[in-house]
Amino acid sequence: MQQSDMQLRLLSRLRQRGLPAMALGVDLGTTKTSFAVASFDPATGAVSCDCLRFLQADGTHRIGVPSAVAVTDQGPVFGLAALSLRGSKGMAPERKLFYDCKNEIGLRYSYSRAPDGLRSAGEVAAQLLRHLHAQIGDQAIRTAAMHAVVTVPASFHGAQRTATVSAAEFAFGRGGVKLLDEPYAAFLDLKWRNPAAAEPLMREGANVLVFDFGGGTCDVAIFRIDAARGGTLGARLLGTSRYHRLGGGDIDRAIVHDLLIPQLIAENGLERWQFSWLDKRRQLEPQLLGLAAKLKVALSCRLADIRAAGMPEDANLEVASVPEVVRAELGGQSKQLRLTRPSLKLSSLRSVMRAFLDPEPAAEAGDEFVQRNSMFAPIVQALFRAGLESEDVHGVLLCGSSSLLPPVQEALAVRFPDACRILLGNSEELEGAVARGAALQALSLQMLGEPLIAPVCSAEISLHVVGGTLPLTRAGASVPCASPTSSMLRPPCSRSDVATEIAVEVIADGNRLVGRSLWSLPAPVSTNDRLALDWRMDENQCIELELRRIDAPDTAPFVQRFDAPITHCDPGQLVRCRKLEREEAIRNNQIPRHELAHAFEELARDCGALGEYEKALHFVSLALQERGTSSNYLLNLRGIYRERIGDHQGARESYEQASGWTLARFNLALLHYDANAYEQALTCIDSALEDEPNRAYKVLRGNILDKLGRKADARLEWQDAIAGQPNWGALKEFELNWMERAARILEQNAIRDRIQSERKRCANATAPPRQGELPEYLANPP
Repeated sequence: MQQSDMQLRLLSRLRQRGLPAMALGVDLGTTKTSFAVASFDPATGAVSCDCLRFLQADGTHRIGVPSAVAVTDQGPVFGLAALSLRGSKGMAPERKLFYDCKNEIGLRYSYSRAPDGLRSAGEVAAQLLRHLHAQIGDQAIRTAAMHAVVTVPASFHGAQRTATVSAAEFAFGRGGVKLLDEPYAAFLDLKWRNPAAAEPLMREGANVLVFDFGGGTCDVAIFRIDAARGGTLGARLLGTSRYHRLGGGDIDRAIVHDLLIPQLIAENGLERWQFSWLDKRRQLEPQLLGLAAKLKVALSCRLADIRAAGMPEDANLEVASVPEVVRAELGGQSKQLRLTRPSLKLSSLRSVMRAFLDPEPAAEAGDEFVQRNSMFAPIVQALFRAGLESEDVHGVLLCGSSSLLPPVQEALAVRFPDACRILLGNSEELEGAVARGAALQALSLQMLGEPLIAPVCSAEISLHVVGGTLPLTRAGASVPCASPTSSMLRPPCSRSDVATEIAVEVIADGNRLVGRSLWSLPAPVSTNDRLALDWRMDENQCIELELRRIDAPDTAPFVQRFDAPITHCDPGQLVRCRKLEREEAIRNNQIPRHELAHAFEELARDCGALGEYEKALHFVSLALQERGTSSNYLLNLRGIYRERIGDHQGARESYEQASGWTLARFNLALLHYDANAYEQALTCIDSALEDEPNRAYKVLRGNILDKLGRKADARLEWQDAIAGQPNWGALKEFELNWMERAARILEQNAIRDRIQSERKRCANATAPPRQGELPEYLANPP
């Protein structure tokens, strides 16, 4: 087999040392975890790198062990034994059963009802790793684990990376656990196992996109191959996607909620709304996930065989499974529901996957059951951050189990027709690829003190100062790194009686704000004051700044750590984190009883903002229970969310219950309008207008009259809605939206422009004002 330069260099140096060596690599995955061992035998002069196999509950030895832990009466169980308990009575997720937990590692989120030692995602990971470590029969390998390399998504931020290291050190012992980004590990595995296939990607300046579509995440990273430095492969990370909680497990959940649950409801003669969000999520989904995955894999394998045989595809191609019995609580009674012939057609799979393969992905997609973002969302983000177009990508490396799905490979071929596309292997090879790459990195670090592949700074990092920026480190610089000497700054103004707020802003690539904080300098402050700046960046590209007041050493220094400043802030992720933290506070009794109703209401609104309408309804119900009395606002909100999920009858009932509020009558009128019940809609909007002459209500009344054929009356309503001298400062986004519709219908462009201007004002009004003042840089300090 052809050997790569990397192999030859590593072998040469290991042979020179002439000592046996062994190192462990760990792929702590969302759905599966793998261990690999890289070892050097001086007797043969060869390096081997293989995955460990662990005995599972079904008697098989597996490379990829399900990342699952369960607590039973007989004690904890792990892997497949734990995963098989999904849907079992008493095995409530996040209480006694834990899987797909990697998504929460490092977040301020805990499993408050779990037993000790399993209260957080980090603790779950630690217990799983410790269990697998104990299963290793070779003492030398167990010892090598103290210096293991553990992989993380390239988009993991600092807290997630720290939590991953803590979990590994808990399991293996405190030694020298290191991290390696998963795209780098995948690339190392390819370079080691199949250097000929990797060769097209190895030329100087090649842009390589690593597409890691696994069971629980879709991680995309783009890096550029640089010249090897002292035997170390240089690969400058150009861009990553933000952390995407999207994977094959979401496709499985989509099959469950889009296909299997409707099959179950239809076969057992149930009504669509008999199961609440909580019923579907906690009772039905866990019992059907395994079936969905089995059908998906079987259909994909069948399709691959048909293509390999050169046969035409048939949209009616179908796979089926044995009958299933699903247990559920309905109306306080335990039921056994049957799925006589659970099946999956190719046409149905393509329909389910349409959102996952959308080449023009929406900013946010999904619901409370399934994250339905397109796999192209992280690709688009990574390309944007790298400043590249699709045609600039020279190679695409496919890893992760979901990359095996034929529709995924087809979509990538369309997006990157000229790129060299390389699949890391079959299902088993993919399960161990990232762990093997980590083991090779660990072997090089342990024996030679240097990595095989070296991370570098992904962007030019600067400090924002008066008149521009002060460069800190360049893109492509080796990390970790630090300031060689202190840079001198000074306050922009003098103040004798009040403190000065210094704005500390970290800038990436000259124009992108990626971190901000304030340093309060106590009075008096002079422009003659000298402020010393020092910085450090670790191997995870987390930067720490320290500012000291040289002329007033008693002043506390400013120290601020910015996690992974190359990443972008994602508003949707902020909402998710806020939601998780609020749920956490409720579970831990940190919110007073009299504030619970408001907390549940805020949770409902956050869920609604994320498109999780059934879950939002769950929290609206809890808020109503806490209030003890009917709330027109909450009843109206319930109507909105019922309407969003298609329960129009329930929405109408909620709006009618909240009819004491004119906005609920407006929503009821709009519901009738959308259902073409124009006379009923007119009655409702007239009732609302009697109590509140709102301009938005007038626009809707005009729309209703137009549908009733009363064109002249409709135009009068639209004109009245935008006429006169509106108090623009008092108008909300809701009214302005409807007024713009009327101006557009009437072709009143001047009014329309003014309304659009006011809409921008409303949007900007919610933005926080800039705080603090930028420091000045002293190029030639006294």
